[in-house]
Amino acid sequence: MAEIFKKDLFFILSLILGCCSPSLLMAGPPSGNHLKVLGSDGQAVVLELKVGDFQTETIEHEGQVYHRIIIPEMAQSARAGEPQIPLCGAMIGLPSPEGVSVQIVDASYETLNGYRLYPAPEMIARGDNFDDNLTGDIKQTFALNKNIYSTNAFYPGAVVEIGYTGYMRDQPVAQVQFYPVQYNPATSELRLYRRILAKITWSAPLSGVVPKMRGVSPAYENLLRNRILNYDVLERPSVGREAPPHSDIRTKDIATTSSTTNLKIGVTEDGIYKLTYSDLADAGLNLNTIDPSTIKISNQGAEIPIYVQGEDDGAFDATDYILFYGKAINDIYTSKNVYWLQTDGADGKRMNTLDGSLSGGASVPAHFTATLHAEEDTYYWQTIPNGSGQDHWFWGDRLSAPGSEDYSLTLNNISTSAGTATVHVRLQGRTDVQANPDHHTKIYLNSVVIDDQLWNGMNIFDHEVSVPHSYLNEGVNIVRVESVGDTGAKVDQVFVNWIEIGYFDTYVAENNELLFSAPTGGAFQFEVAGFSSDDIEVFDVTDPANVGLVINTNILAKGGTYTLQFEDTAQAGTRYLAQTMAQSKSPASIEVDQPSSWKSTTNGADYIIITHEDFYNGAQKLALHRSNSGLRAATVKITDIYDEFNYGIFHPQAIRDFLLYAYNNWTAPAPTYVLLIGDACQDYKDNLDTDTMNYVPTQLIETDILGETPSDNWFVLVSGDDILPDMFIGRLSADTKSQADDIVDKIIYYEQNPPKNSWNKNALFVADDDDSSFEEMSEQLAGLLPDDYTANKVYVSEYTSGDPTKDIINYINDGSLLVNYTGHGAVERWGLWNGSNSILGLSDIKSLNNTRKFPVVTVADCLNGFFTGTKPQISVAEEFQRLRDKGAVAVWAPTALSYTSGHQILMSEFYKALFQDKQYGMGAATTAAKIATYSQNSFWGELVETFVLFGDPVTELGVSADSGSPLSVLAPNGGEVIVSGSTFTVQWTAPDSMVKFKLRYSLDKGRSWKKIAKNVTDTSYDWDVPDIKNTRKKCLIEVTGFDESGKKRGKDRSDSPFTIEKK
Repeated sequence: MAEIFKKDLFFILSLILGCCSPSLLMAGPPSGNHLKVLGSDGQAVVLELKVGDFQTETIEHEGQVYHRIIIPEMAQSARAGEPQIPLCGAMIGLPSPEGVSVQIVDASYETLNGYRLYPAPEMIARGDNFDDNLTGDIKQTFALNKNIYSTNAFYPGAVVEIGYTGYMRDQPVAQVQFYPVQYNPATSELRLYRRILAKITWSAPLSGVVPKMRGVSPAYENLLRNRILNYDVLERPSVGREAPPHSDIRTKDIATTSSTTNLKIGVTEDGIYKLTYSDLADAGLNLNTIDPSTIKISNQGAEIPIYVQGEDDGAFDATDYILFYGKAINDIYTSKNVYWLQTDGADGKRMNTLDGSLSGGASVPAHFTATLHAEEDTYYWQTIPNGSGQDHWFWGDRLSAPGSEDYSLTLNNISTSAGTATVHVRLQGRTDVQANPDHHTKIYLNSVVIDDQLWNGMNIFDHEVSVPHSYLNEGVNIVRVESVGDTGAKVDQVFVNWIEIGYFDTYVAENNELLFSAPTGGAFQFEVAGFSSDDIEVFDVTDPANVGLVINTNILAKGGTYTLQFEDTAQAGTRYLAQTMAQSKSPASIEVDQPSSWKSTTNGADYIIITHEDFYNGAQKLALHRSNSGLRAATVKITDIYDEFNYGIFHPQAIRDFLLYAYNNWTAPAPTYVLLIGDACQDYKDNLDTDTMNYVPTQLIETDILGETPSDNWFVLVSGDDILPDMFIGRLSADTKSQADDIVDKIIYYEQNPPKNSWNKNALFVADDDDSSFEEMSEQLAGLLPDDYTANKVYVSEYTSGDPTKDIINYINDGSLLVNYTGHGAVERWGLWNGSNSILGLSDIKSLNNTRKFPVVTVADCLNGFFTGTKPQISVAEEFQRLRDKGAVAVWAPTALSYTSGHQILMSEFYKALFQDKQYGMGAATTAAKIATYSQNSFWGELVETFVLFGDPVTELGVSADSGSPLSVLAPNGGEVIVSGSTFTVQWTAPDSMVKFKLRYSLDKGRSWKKIAKNVTDTSYDWDVPDIKNTRKKCLIEVTGFDESGKKRGKDRSDSPFTIEKK
């Protein structure tokens, strides 16, 4: 049965019949899913989706028959538990991401009965983290959303919707999602839409809207041209204009151009720090020339008060010193705070002095409230569900029922007065089973049960209970956590996160120091006993940015110990620190700042290398190579980024803030390429004590299956609040200087010595044997190669005898331009064959002998790009990249767990970018593939975020000179705006066999042509742009190449029209 509904049909007819301006009518190239542009102008885009053949798969689960509708070249929806629906999508350009709406103009569907659509399965990772047998083997479980499957309504509710909006550099975009199948679970009906016409409109007109065009980049513009369906009607100027600076980017408030030496002081504990003459001199500070009154210390952009002993004489002498209160950082990235010492300009801020003289009339408090927080981050649960914003670190491995664990907490000099203490134990459920409740836990304090609770799920649970203060011991207290194991759950596991005890402490120093407060607000005479020396100071540390020194204190000596006495009027929350001066802390580090000026707006770069200092020489070598090819290159040390964009403190955000600043403030055009040189580890603070170095850190994002997952893509999200990459980014994951040098040398050699004809048209496709879709995907990729390429195949299912690993190695050794693996995988291997053998593991990669025959390797599996584990873990991608004079020149691999269906789209789009769109640059091709995949299905955002390019984004695939089109117009190539009467340099690339060129242009979409020049012997030509009668005119350029005999060997035109604007 066919049914049709129509809306606004006149609009469509007017487009088809030409009632709108003919220049706005176009037929966009149909994609494989038959989606194309039917019409587009400055106010709307009309998209048409046509559906032809479809297939029905039958799946049985627990006696129930389900169906899956397959439409060729369309993906399936993948939200766990919801019906799997074929879908497709596209990206369109807009004047603004606001005010976008979609309207169905025309649609026709067939009604099919007797269907029960199979729900998308739930994917669960096996293991907790990268050190806990975490592999790419995903546990796939049946899941069914009962709410959807019991509703008498068609799912999804809309056949077309706006999936997301965002920015691709400066260009606002929207993704349009089509669902050509709707399903009613209650009636078992399907609506199969054979044709859908959708009109997308926006509130602001395209005409006259000029985005901030600092971001115009030839390489990225080509990507926009190929990925935005209505690109031709967008006003894309060829030059940029300035954009206002971003004032919200944090910067170090230190004058980096100062003639004096600035010191960076690292602090990893809270307390009073002492800087001696020798500390400062050894760090490189010339103390003979400074006025001590100008010494200043700041933290995170704010000057803090300090005490400078002996500054009154105008000199900093050998016995002088500086005191300041430092606080450690407490986040997942670091514990090291950085304080900045500067010695010029105005006088520095000094500690206020508070008079502690005794009046004799104030009461003497006996005790105060204190809290002991005990926490050890020794176990990492990476895959915690819904883990965004949650603590992933726990105190030891999971506690399984029945079982218990004891934790020792020491309390000294506690009050013996009657009162109430509190015990707070934070737990995290590890298991969630059908039993209700899942967990039964008890808390003991010194063998006494103080709490007994039943609770559910993989959630945070707090045991928080008040107990008589007498339950506490002087000295060691044992808190026991017991998982009882009587809920009926087959598995009952919990983690312990931290334990706190709130108690009454007394005014007695421990190890010659005490952090204390008043029992209430008011005037008190404080008496702190238990010091072993009379050299005691006390500070008001309530506000770390405004610490005060208490003077006129009194010291009592009795029995070899000393008691501090002072009086103060305390407020609620006032905190004091009393200590002997010998307890003053020494900094974790003191180093001279090496000034940098990356905030200067005179900087400009197309290509930015961010490198650890250990790899700086190799980075400079690569930057010079890029400069010689015409790119503006900048090499930036990671410490300079921390200094200028996070006050010297380690944090991945500093990298993103730097790139955001460069994008918005450096001399236009904004940077296009970013290369990170150095390995990373997601155990940022080395909690696991493996000494794994974070040379250039990555950012962790939450993914559905793996939990916390490394994402370099996050760094280049500098335009808009979305996950669309605004620059091309890659990483050289080196752990040593020699590795970094080797990788750089491979890149330079590959580009200076392109793959030879004996192997530059070979491609290798390897498929796992666990699922037929792996081979189907490999066949699809092989079909996207040019006709004259050789597709070598290693399909493990065909190896009833023989060794697929040996054949893979031989094909790579013989030379392969491209290598792709599809299947299961783990961090250190591809899938398994014959039960236990790795299809390709680290030892196999090390055994390669493909000297200087470097392939580009792509992997459509799980975790092969997971580069952030702890030593000695190395990923497949890293091993391929690090090998000297062999291995791969670039690897594109995932850091996460994902779905084969998404990989299939991603890899197909990568091959299309290479061989159909001629985007040979690794950064351009991989980014184009990500955006194309995300355009088709907004569900695949994680693929955008978690596929990492292990290589230089500038590196181009070493295709043969006769691969695809032998001649390519570079500029003008579409979208540029050129002023009539000016001179514009036409540029193109061509093989050496072409020695002469003819140029011509067309002002009527190629119907007629006018001569520009002939017998041009270079690959560029300065064109005197003709005058035009109209205000603006669309234009095309055509270049034809001839060999020495005069035979035509190739021709290319601008990919789309550019604009000539009347002078």
